Amino acid sequence: MTKMGVDPEQLRAPQPQPAGWYKLKFVGFNPTAGKKDPNSVNYNGTFEVLNPATPSPTGQPVRMYATMSNKMPRHINDIVHGLGFSLEPDGELPGQWIADPAAPDDVTKMQYKGPLLGKTMEAELAETEYNGNKRNELRQVRCNVPGCAQKHPDIRHQTDMIGKKKP
Repeated sequence: MTKMGVDPEQLRAPQPQPAGWYKLKFVGFNPTAGKKDPNSVNYNGTFEVLNPATPSPTGQPVRMYATMSNKMPRHINDIVHGLGFSLEPDGELPGQWIADPAAPDDVTKMQYKGPLLGKTMEAELAETEYNGNKRNELRQVRCNVPGCAQKHPDIRHQTDMIGKKKP
């Protein structure tokens, strides 16, 4: 008889990778609008961990998600630099956003088309906890922009990108 249901192993939350340096491939964005501030956008970067210390039990690629809010410009800059690109002079991400013609102002329906897709970067992941669940967060990203210090003398890359908990 056919089993009606799902494989319980696939219901388990993915285990975070141990803290350390990893090679990440940028897969895309999943943008959301800010709840409190209508001008706030979280681009929600999605990465695939290319050299996981702990492989996925389902055999699926190990994914890692990075908060990339436009309220955190240094995070966005560091990630884009890690992928080997600079932000545009006006602060825009390299590439373009294609709006849904039916909802041109809905950021959740915008599609990113640009050079960041498929690029890789080296990043130090930290193991953190959020709402009782363990997860990975970017601690720092290794800059991959040739001559960054000369091209961008006013930029200092972060060595601790993890948000501080509010008391």
